[in-house]
Amino acid sequence: MRRRRVARQLQAVVAAATLDRLRRLALAFALALVAPSLHAQGTPRVFEGRVSRPGPTPEGIAIRDAMVTLHRVGPDAQGPIDSLKTDAAGRYRFRYRATGDSNAVYFASTSRGGVSYFTPPTREPSLRGGMAEILVFDTTSAPIPITVRGRHVIITVPDTATGQTRTVIEAFELSNDSTLTRVVRGTDGVTFDAALPKGVTAVSAGQGDISSDAIAAVDGRVRVTAPLAPGLKQVTFSYEIPASSEPFELLIEQPVTVLEVLVEDPGAIVAGAGLIAVDPVQIEGRPFKRFLAENATAASTIAVTIPPRTSAGNLRLMLIVTAIGAAMLLGLGMVFARRGPGAFARARTSDPEVLALEIAALDTAFERIASPTEQQRAEHYVARAQLKGRLSDALAKRDGLR
Repeated sequence: MRRRRVARQLQAVVAAATLDRLRRLALAFALALVAPSLHAQGTPRVFEGRVSRPGPTPEGIAIRDAMVTLHRVGPDAQGPIDSLKTDAAGRYRFRYRATGDSNAVYFASTSRGGVSYFTPPTREPSLRGGMAEILVFDTTSAPIPITVRGRHVIITVPDTATGQTRTVIEAFELSNDSTLTRVVRGTDGVTFDAALPKGVTAVSAGQGDISSDAIAAVDGRVRVTAPLAPGLKQVTFSYEIPASSEPFELLIEQPVTVLEVLVEDPGAIVAGAGLIAVDPVQIEGRPFKRFLAENATAASTIAVTIPPRTSAGNLRLMLIVTAIGAAMLLGLGMVFARRGPGAFARARTSDPEVLALEIAALDTAFERIASPTEQQRAEHYVARAQLKGRLSDALAKRDGLR
């Protein structure tokens, strides 16, 4: 009796397994009908590099047994194609064949302490060293210093939809000068925060290196919870203030290497924090008063007084699209303002495959410039840094590391 019962149970398990296998085969067959066919082509390719962290020598300290994943991203299909662990010297080596669309790019990624690091996308048939090297960092939740290299404030004319508010855009250039990636401590920790103007209770994340879900307004402060790896990161956000003639005040809580305020209203008066008026700038053909300060000290206040206007152009959307581009580059020593609206008007995406394609397209467009100017080089550098930061966040989220 017991044998028959066990036999029936076994038959049920086998039947269920067979049914599940049939379902999976049917699904695979259906996907094969609609998905592009990717066939290996050409000679074998090589993607070979090393994973290391900073150390006492220029070569750094090798990371052994680090899991490295090779990704393919193309207009036809995308996804990881292989993975392996590094050897005792931190080296990894992939051999693969190109598949599908010839515009596809390939890149490698790894993670350490929940933070993703990756190589630039490439179409090169063989990549050894150089771009294939991945530098990772240990993490810490200790309050290591985060320096504000630049802070840029852009104040618009009133929105014609209501005429009652102005949009303010802020961009912080944050520098982690240590050899550790700063991460949050606990569920309510932050990696960076700053005071918001009185009455501001909400912010909208902009086109920076930090994903939108890692920026929030809490108790009168903007809080950043994303990891801050060594190097430069940009945090950009916007908020609304009343369109009144009352002075608008901003608190400078820590020293700022370069402080900039751009105000569209020609009658605006800006004072405090050592700001001085300089030549105005043009953004999409519109003049902006510009105020600059170097090495602004902490515990100072910026006061902006804007007289009432009888008319106002609807520049809010245009500024969100273009003005942030002007603010970003000042931290690198220059301002660019004539970027086409398409540069920032595209909808934000958190799809790592799409972001990788954008980086590849950006590099391809830059390579086609025979003799790039310093401004073009700076524009390319900043745009690439933004996309690279977003790709790092997207990969970490996809892999469940954040």
